[in-house]
Amino acid sequence: MTTNHIGRANLSSVSQHEIIRAQREKWVAGRFFCAICGGPFSSQVDMDCEGTDERAYRFDILEHCNLEWLDELRALGINPDATGSDKSFLTGPGRYFDYGGIEVVAGNHMNIPYPKNEVVPMVAYHDFAEIGEPHVFPFHSVCYEVLKRCISLRQPGEIQGNKLYQAFEQANGGRYVRLQLDYGKPDPPVEQVWETVRGQEILVVNPVDIPELESEINDIKCLLDTKTHLDIERKLHKDDIFSRLSIDLRHKIFKHLCPESILALKAASQIMHTTWVPRSMWDAKLVDTYPWLWEVLELSVPQSQEIEDKTSRLLLACREQGESTGRSYGYTLGLANRRRIWGVCEQIRSKYLE
Repeated sequence: MTTNHIGRANLSSVSQHEIIRAQREKWVAGRFFCAICGGPFSSQVDMDCEGTDERAYRFDILEHCNLEWLDELRALGINPDATGSDKSFLTGPGRYFDYGGIEVVAGNHMNIPYPKNEVVPMVAYHDFAEIGEPHVFPFHSVCYEVLKRCISLRQPGEIQGNKLYQAFEQANGGRYVRLQLDYGKPDPPVEQVWETVRGQEILVVNPVDIPELESEINDIKCLLDTKTHLDIERKLHKDDIFSRLSIDLRHKIFKHLCPESILALKAASQIMHTTWVPRSMWDAKLVDTYPWLWEVLELSVPQSQEIEDKTSRLLLACREQGESTGRSYGYTLGLANRRRIWGVCEQIRSKYLE
């Protein structure tokens, strides 16, 4: 038995669409996909309740997932008539239309050449029919948030639109259904119709709104807020082997450990717990090891062994469950998709920084 998850894309069409569609039909066939994640612009995907259909997602995996993020399309384009050095514009919300085209609300970006409430037709990646529509790069709003975080590394920041457009253009080519980048594993399909394959559910799971991760982070924040740091008053154990080491040696040990191991060691040893870890070293290790885990980057350095133990276990779970293993995934499917998309964003970031 196969069911459909129906999305919500209901922007009104404009009068010239029929003409545009007729002109475009002989040039472009099939769909295109998000420039950042390679996914579809529709939450309508096939799901199999019994979990036996190889050409459908497992219903029990996606049953409680909100797929509406797939409907939320925006696009980046260039207005050559705009004033100033940055002639790029970011559209308002839109949807996939058909035959290589999209419909978007123009929005209020200073460079967009349309009234802000007008619904405008545009073409994605390449104007094959040469009918003069703006040539733009489409992506999900959620994926754009991940890209902004990747470029700024620590938190969302303003992106120079002209530089990002040039980075997209540099990776544009081939079939013009997505960029010529490595979209990771599982590799999203690039056929005319989005292909649902059992075991590839992570491709449609929200990479930003991850309830399981949010619950764990909230537990840690509650401990930090209540300042439950009672273990500082414990007596130092004379049999703690690390009490025989100088502070310099303890710092050298920290330098050779990954973040979760540092926290596990501090949670297990009162001596190491009371040994200060320079914030600059801690931040650098987190950014190098877990750049995609911004929820932990935004936390203060843990100050109790209870918090250290809980955060260590969370990081270890994120490392293990954030990776796909064939057709078996951990409970944080969104985190697995985030890590995949982060890899794409790093490729875009590299071109952007050039």
